[in-house]
Amino acid sequence: MCAAASFMLGLLHLLLWSKDRYAGVHLLSMLMAFSGGANALTELALMHAQSIDAYRVLLQWENQFVFTLLVPMVWYVQARLPTARRWLATFITLLWFAAIVMNWRSPYSLVYQQIDALRQMPTFWGEQFTVAVGPANPWVQLSNLASLLIVIYVLDAAAGAWRRGERRRAALVGGSVATFMVLGGLQAPLIDAGIIEMPYMISFAFLAIVLALSYELVSNAVLASRYAKEIRANEQRWRSLLTDVQLAVIGVDPEARINYANPYLERLIGRRSEELMGRPVADLFPADDQAELKARLAAAAQTGPRPRSRWRLICSAGEQRSLVWSTVRLNHSDGRYAGLLSIGEDITERLAAERSLERSRHELERIGRVNVVGELVSTLAHELNQPLAAILSNAQAARRFLGAAQPDLDELQAILDDIVRDDKRAGEVIHHLRLLIRDGEMSREPLALGETVRQVLGLISNELDAQGISVRQEIDPALPPVEAGRVETQQVIMNLLANTVHALAQAAPERRKILIRARREGADAALISIEDQGPGIAVEVLPKLFEPFFTTRDGGLGMGLAICRRIVEAGAGRIWAENTGQGARFSFTLPLASPVPVSKPVSKPASMTAQAHP
Repeated sequence: MCAAASFMLGLLHLLLWSKDRYAGVHLLSMLMAFSGGANALTELALMHAQSIDAYRVLLQWENQFVFTLLVPMVWYVQARLPTARRWLATFITLLWFAAIVMNWRSPYSLVYQQIDALRQMPTFWGEQFTVAVGPANPWVQLSNLASLLIVIYVLDAAAGAWRRGERRRAALVGGSVATFMVLGGLQAPLIDAGIIEMPYMISFAFLAIVLALSYELVSNAVLASRYAKEIRANEQRWRSLLTDVQLAVIGVDPEARINYANPYLERLIGRRSEELMGRPVADLFPADDQAELKARLAAAAQTGPRPRSRWRLICSAGEQRSLVWSTVRLNHSDGRYAGLLSIGEDITERLAAERSLERSRHELERIGRVNVVGELVSTLAHELNQPLAAILSNAQAARRFLGAAQPDLDELQAILDDIVRDDKRAGEVIHHLRLLIRDGEMSREPLALGETVRQVLGLISNELDAQGISVRQEIDPALPPVEAGRVETQQVIMNLLANTVHALAQAAPERRKILIRARREGADAALISIEDQGPGIAVEVLPKLFEPFFTTRDGGLGMGLAICRRIVEAGAGRIWAENTGQGARFSFTLPLASPVPVSKPVSKPASMTAQAHP
């Protein structure tokens, strides 16, 4: 009966271990159960042994089975109760190894130094069993000490687990093992010492462990059934969500092959799920994106994916759709990389609308500039028409006087005075128009640079995302406010960022990065710099970079950097550009805010002020 129960339990754990080779607890339980069953059969054979030689061999094998039962049991406790002391488990194992070696080296086993005779003894119910008579082997104390240490080891581990709140496991594991050790561990030494005369019945004590392991298997089976129902319910909810959601969902395995595609993705690209399964995910993307995609996938397997990214998908009809993807890394239960799951939003129509809106905005800006220039030209033509016409008439009259035989010098003097007067009048017209073009006084106030930078980045975030440009900010949190015009400062930062974005348009994707720094410069100024990793600035261009109407862009007016210079210098700051070796850096300074903000008039630098010469 004991052997059958033990072998059945061992078979169950063998099957469990064959399905999950990483579950070492099942392997230990299998060894314990098979050893318990073999020990039960050996005890039965010992009860009916008829010769000393047969009894000796059976006793050696019983000690062997006890060894292969107790040593796995020690490490089973170590696995089930993490509070168990590993050094004590190691010491007990070494003691039993020494004992089992002496068991096979001693002629009459570990128990007897010599077997003198066999006696037949009756049980209480009248059945006969065999008992050996002879002096005890001194080496048997090794096994007795190891068994005593097992009891101490188990009780200590169970007490530690109990204190940590793992009371059910402590009672189940600690109680069953301690019961087995007390019953079996006391009976065997008493029989060996001749104090009691009865058959070895360690296998009956092992039934405590059989019951505990069986109870645990049943409990795990009930829990597994409950968890399976919950998992099926959760899977059904997720499957319904992924099926009905109006977002593209795609799963990728560790080899970057597609292992899931939801119906929305199928409809979007015009391909069935059966066509997609097992294909490299890179096949869905344009050829010029595949190298970067593969690099991203390799990086995701090591450090995790980027939370958001934008990629183009190729549809079956050849059309390309732009999607913004949110991606998460999937792991196995042991932490190994299992692949990626991405959810994508189709933004193709939105991008088209934004591009259309951007074209409209640029067109309106162009028309506005044309209108302003047209108005300026018309005003200049109207205002300068009379003085220029008068100058021309006087000049022609002077030429006629000079062609006479005797020129009237007084008349020539009057003509020249009229030319000078009309020239001054033209100069006054130009000066008046310049004053009209100027904004007048610039309202200055204490301004937090960090907030100003964030506001500007918010305005151009779509363009940065479209270009795949990342921006890093290093704003000194202790930087005091500056004294400047809010709109003017935003215009400077906006113009410099626009210049930087243009420089990065042709850069490789990994170099599309902008660094914005703001820190204190000296005692009364702040330094703001915008740095990129673009191609840099040609050496011959640097001296002319901030001059009006100088540009290196097709269709550019050459006024953006000139306006930046006017605004910065009007606010008592300075601006400059330089190459860093990895790109270009634009820097400018602004004065720190005084306790009482003041307003100062804006004046153009001398290099930008037109002069009228009479």
